[in-house]
Amino acid sequence: MLVAARLKNGPSRRRGCIALCASKDLTNWEVREPFWAPGLYFTHECPDLFRIGDWWYLIFSEFSERMQTRYRISRNMTGPWHAPEDDTFDGRAYYAAKTASDGRSRFLFGWNALRNQDKDYNHYQWGGNLVVHELAQQSDGRLTVRIPKGVDQAFSSKLPLQLQQALGKAEIRGNGITIVSPASFGAATAGSMPERCKIEATIEFNEGTRGCGLILHSSDDMESGYYIRLEPGQNRLVFDKWPRPGDVPFMIELERPFAQKPHKPIDVKVLVDGSIGEIYLGGQVAMSTRMYDLKQGRWGVFVNEGTAHFRNLGVFSMTAV
Repeated sequence: MLVAARLKNGPSRRRGCIALCASKDLTNWEVREPFWAPGLYFTHECPDLFRIGDWWYLIFSEFSERMQTRYRISRNMTGPWHAPEDDTFDGRAYYAAKTASDGRSRFLFGWNALRNQDKDYNHYQWGGNLVVHELAQQSDGRLTVRIPKGVDQAFSSKLPLQLQQALGKAEIRGNGITIVSPASFGAATAGSMPERCKIEATIEFNEGTRGCGLILHSSDDMESGYYIRLEPGQNRLVFDKWPRPGDVPFMIELERPFAQKPHKPIDVKVLVDGSIGEIYLGGQVAMSTRMYDLKQGRWGVFVNEGTAHFRNLGVFSMTAV
């Protein structure tokens, strides 16, 4: 049995370990040497150990550095344990995750954290709403995250698309649009957002584009809204709110690394249920968020200093059972 524990000695905030207990009858237990004690974090909550093929995986959640669920990989159950380049599954708003398998796929169960007083930018609370990601193993042993097939298919009732140019130069073709705004901000709206829905898009940007993505809960005059923004120069995905409350580049700690190249299509899927937002990018990256202050509005697409092509745009509601 693996147990979240702490060593008795050492720097206070680095005593976290995963304790190892053994029993032959599940009544009498022997405490053995720690399973893993790297001297990194205050503690390792919700430890989880499993194997996929030739790789072993050790999952834990820490609140010393970035309040995230992390993982390590090894060829052996006893280690040594190595951190992949990106050792997290989601951002700050997803925590305390553990896994389970149905015999074919492995799923990650965690929560999308609540915020104090249901306000954007307030502190996160302990607990929230259950969110399930599906894990996929890559050839080098890394784990990536995607939307579970069952969840994706549950949102299959396509709703009308109402593409309209809002700011800058745009060319609309069917369920796609190209926005050309090389030195400014350009945007288009696609209709009102249901309280619970799935939004899909395939995004392809030109070289030199500084930012592009989706807008959620936008006001009619585009003065307010939430932004799911690809930042090619930083190779990251961020979640932003406009207008911002102060001197911050985006909502704190809501960012995910993602390598981005011009002229390479990227699929985006966004699930919204009230204040809950779940973003899946390229079938490999997930980011959870909350949207409290702006409760209604339009959705759309945008470009910040560049050109982007948005194809396969669609908004879906859940299919009646």
